[in-house]
Amino acid sequence: MDWWEIVIIFLVSTVKFVFGAVPMALAAGFSFFEAVTVTSLGGFTGVTVFVFMSEKIVARIKKRKLEKLHDHPVNKKKFTKKNKIIVWVKMRFGLLGIAFLTPLLLSIPIGCFLAVRYFKHKQKILVYMFCSILFWSVSVSSVKLLFNVSV
Repeated sequence: MDWWEIVIIFLVSTVKFVFGAVPMALAAGFSFFEAVTVTSLGGFTGVTVFVFMSEKIVARIKKRKLEKLHDHPVNKKKFTKKNKIIVWVKMRFGLLGIAFLTPLLLSIPIGCFLAVRYFKHKQKILVYMFCSILFWSVSVSSVKLLFNVSV
């Protein structure tokens, strides 16, 4: 295992997790603990960066909406199937649901953006996201460890 492999997998895990970084780490020959450590730390870094960046993006979007409100009439929101699913998860499962699905189905930037947009407690968002990342990293890495499945 070379240092550049660690860096690449770390960087990939900051944005794409279950279907990106964890399989890459296992395919590169990382041991269970190496894969969990590198991908989890990368995921934690990504969550931290994107939670704080998302807050600024949401504030900027709100500011622009207020500016546009004075210039143009308000357009009705269009609900796509994807929007409906996100709202359903938010209403039914809350922050826990968004955090659980972020590493699996959503990318870390999108999951963090949604969490910051719908929920206000950054500490809680960080804790839930970190737990989810650790859960998925251990789970996916365990498949190879327990069943000797090649990724």
